[in-house]
Amino acid sequence: MYDFANILFSGPCSAHCYFCIGQQVSPERNQPNLDLFPPAGLDQLIARVWQEQIRQVVFTGTNTDPQLYRHEERLLGLLRRELPSTVRFSLHTNGRQALRKMDVFNQYDRATLSLPSFQPEVYYQMMGVRNPPNLAEIMPRVRIPLKVSCLVDEHNGPGLFDFLQTCQQMGVRRVVLRKLFGDFSTGAAWLDAILPAMQPGEAYRGNPVYLFDGMEVTLWDFGASESRSINLFANGALSEHYLLTEAG
Repeated sequence: MYDFANILFSGPCSAHCYFCIGQQVSPERNQPNLDLFPPAGLDQLIARVWQEQIRQVVFTGTNTDPQLYRHEERLLGLLRRELPSTVRFSLHTNGRQALRKMDVFNQYDRATLSLPSFQPEVYYQMMGVRNPPNLAEIMPRVRIPLKVSCLVDEHNGPGLFDFLQTCQQMGVRRVVLRKLFGDFSTGAAWLDAILPAMQPGEAYRGNPVYLFDGMEVTLWDFGASESRSINLFANGALSEHYLLTEAG
């Protein structure tokens, strides 16, 4: 019934994204937990993963990056011991700690790196910090499947075609282009503009998939997605809402 389970971290972040979903999550759910081991409510999550036969557990955050969690490697090891061997572990990160923590990065089964632009000024406009992660240096050191996730808005939309070309040239095999949550018009024109350069593929969870010079590109709309998840918030609360803002 569920596609995955999220472990959500909260606390100071290495970026200051204006579109951060944590701004729309109840402050009660965003209790800092970057120093806490194990995370509050972990036993409940483990039980539900067994009960629901969930095949994927994701390390992610509401208002921070999971690689800032002080016990990342320790928690990953604990879950591999406590959960079925069929469970796969995924990291959703902004990539700003990737090179420094590459040994831990490669202990996951797959990873998604959020990157809106390779252009420093555009990156700063969207992420609120300078110096985008060096994907050209990260790619040769990654030993697991790596997907790039890119939010599209008026800042990076004009350079979207070049962004996809650069990803493809670096060896990225999968890219997700996301609409701004709650705003279905921002970035839509830029997404439509690149469609002639892509070949349609099969839809995934209600979202269209295309091929861009052999690279898989998914146009992701959170509001239209058919995904289902269980989410462990930083305060230990469990939610079954895929959209975190609906968790109360």
